Amino acid sequence: MTNLLKHYLTERQLSTLRKTRDLGVLAIHDLRAYALGKVWPMKPTFISLMANDICNSRCQMCLIWKQKKSSEFSLDELRTFVNNSFFDNVKHIGVTGGEPTLRDDLPKIFRVLCTRNVKLDGASIITNAINGSVVQERVAECSRICQEHNISFGVMVSLDGIGAVHDTVRGRPNNFKSAIQTINYFRDQGISVSFGCTITQSNAQYVDQLLDFAISEGLYGRFRVAEFIDRLYNNEQTEHIRNFDDKVLYSLGLFFYRLENCGFERNPSHLKTYRSIRSMLSEGMPRQTGCPYQTNGVVITSKAEMLYCSPKSPILGNVLKEPPSQIYFSNLWRRRKLIKNDCGNCIHDYHVSPTFIEKVSFYIKSAVRRSKYNLASLVRQATLLRGSRVNIKNISKLESRVVLIVGWYGTETAGDKAILWSIINRLKSRNLKPTRIYLASLEPFICKWTIKEMHLGDVLVVKTYTQDFEKACVDADEIIVGGGPLMDIEALNHILYAFIQGIRHGAVNRIEGCGIGPLSIDRYAQAVRQILRLSHHTTLRDAMSVMRCRDEFTIPNVQEAPDPATDFVKFYAADKIRSSSSNRGFSDNAVSCFLREWTYEYSGRIDHNQFLEIKSSFESELAKLTLYVFRAISAHCIQLLPMHSFYTGGDDRIFNRYMESRIKKDSKSNQGVDVNVANMPMAPSEILESMSNSSFNICMRFHSVLFAENLGVPYVAIDYTMGGKIKAFLEGRNQLYRLISVKDVAHGSWSDKIDNILSGLSA
Repeated sequence: MTNLLKHYLTERQLSTLRKTRDLGVLAIHDLRAYALGKVWPMKPTFISLMANDICNSRCQMCLIWKQKKSSEFSLDELRTFVNNSFFDNVKHIGVTGGEPTLRDDLPKIFRVLCTRNVKLDGASIITNAINGSVVQERVAECSRICQEHNISFGVMVSLDGIGAVHDTVRGRPNNFKSAIQTINYFRDQGISVSFGCTITQSNAQYVDQLLDFAISEGLYGRFRVAEFIDRLYNNEQTEHIRNFDDKVLYSLGLFFYRLENCGFERNPSHLKTYRSIRSMLSEGMPRQTGCPYQTNGVVITSKAEMLYCSPKSPILGNVLKEPPSQIYFSNLWRRRKLIKNDCGNCIHDYHVSPTFIEKVSFYIKSAVRRSKYNLASLVRQATLLRGSRVNIKNISKLESRVVLIVGWYGTETAGDKAILWSIINRLKSRNLKPTRIYLASLEPFICKWTIKEMHLGDVLVVKTYTQDFEKACVDADEIIVGGGPLMDIEALNHILYAFIQGIRHGAVNRIEGCGIGPLSIDRYAQAVRQILRLSHHTTLRDAMSVMRCRDEFTIPNVQEAPDPATDFVKFYAADKIRSSSSNRGFSDNAVSCFLREWTYEYSGRIDHNQFLEIKSSFESELAKLTLYVFRAISAHCIQLLPMHSFYTGGDDRIFNRYMESRIKKDSKSNQGVDVNVANMPMAPSEILESMSNSSFNICMRFHSVLFAENLGVPYVAIDYTMGGKIKAFLEGRNQLYRLISVKDVAHGSWSDKIDNILSGLSA
């Protein structure tokens, strides 16, 4: 931007101008690459260069290591073809293998690349780091050569898990140790280093731990799913490649969602790839992102053979025997065939930036959504509508044909799943059953798994904020806010939108078993007021919510009713369902913990620094409390089990792994303290089974308290809501003696209360 523009325009106007300029540049690029490129194909702008075709690893997803010999281009041959005018547009060359560091002339290869006729912008290499000292020496020299020629350089070290997990995937003992030492060496030398994780059947359940480790160590890396790739000779490796059962596929979907949203990855093209991988794994969708090898990338093997891509491209020719341009352009029909037949099912992590059409579409959809679902606007619309005038005495007598369930679905906890089961079971128990049940979902792949996991049958999932959702709002005879709290959260907008449509189109609006709060921000309180006002029948799950509804919101026709999840627990307790996984191998004589991270919205809005101080003390004391119970009842193990396994709302498995380290650290001796952490998501039935079989349960998530109380098992409740819904629930059940507040734990004032609860076990 010129200084003149900066002088006359505001920063917001300048930002808009920059975005417009960038969109224009992107439009020109896309026109050249994707439209004109079909008529006048582009020359490659980057090369994936295989330095050799042998390897000292024994990876599950690759059989290059079975190759006993490698035919490798010489330095003179390399110099000949990389200086061919066909490669004049190449700005980046990535050196791969095999294992490229097995070539003792590797630095000389980089010197050839750095002294091309046309200068590179960047070069990179990937290594398994098995031969640590050799790898460090050769790669460091490659980096020095690139630096000497002012060419950016990066190295990626393969890292597929922590400890034995990595060594299993790579087939080499102590490879994890050498990989970490090599990564740290490069970091100390100021060399740009990242890691690359390839997900197979063996490590799929452990990638979350690797991400935890990377975040804690300040490491950056990328995650890919192992794919059948012709140049890796791995078509026989069906045991390891893309061989995941439904549960693991769902778990990987959760993992890639976490990668999209946790801030670990910021590159838009990589985020786009992760979204594509998630949709392929958890929803069975075709590839949702493009591939640079469809337009401007090329592979050159160690034999100087040209390929369009690694996974499925045939060998097109040898660049030392034929002109590269002739090989490339005369075979474009093969590339078109690959795109048509193979690209849609390819999960390999090739990255492309969002296109012009995708960006414009995103801006338009975002603008429409902001306008249509603006909470303040919806509140104004709602105030113009007449509130509830219908007195529904018995909802089981309703004869709705089409029902829409809204709420926090698509982010649901185990408790939300139990609520959903109960609501749908009640609908299907009516004399006149609905012919269609819609479930509005913030993330449909979550709800589709819930429907399968809970055996809910034919329920149609519609994505919230879409035309399908809006059509369901109009079609529905009955709209139900199913469970969960009405709280300080922007997603109240879709609930209010649905209720407004319900009033306009003559539907029955209902709130079934919700709570209220935390709710302290006025704009959200106003939205909740209108949602309550437009409801024809409202049941709330605790007396405190009912009182607030009547006193603060002046809504008189509100009833207190048990949380709908209670029905599911009773159904389980009646021995009508059991987990097929038989408690996933955890011990019966266990202390089972259903914890969650204590977050600021439940702090009572105290000073943030004070909150962090209390939080730190709380976590330290929680570990001591858990060990105290473990020893007091002579348990065999401590189980840390998740009520919630989705990044939005706080994945309990992340906090559980953190607490595992705290518990082991606080234990003066790890001997005799067996801590089991569930890596996989758990169904409500599995949680109930674990609770039933455990000697004692430490409950923190609200529905873990509800589950334990209704099962009648030994438990203590840690009140993270600071006197909110957990206290209200226990007060209603005359069980307040089981309650320990976060502050009591943080201050170490918990032992007498624990002793009092434990004394009842032997009474």
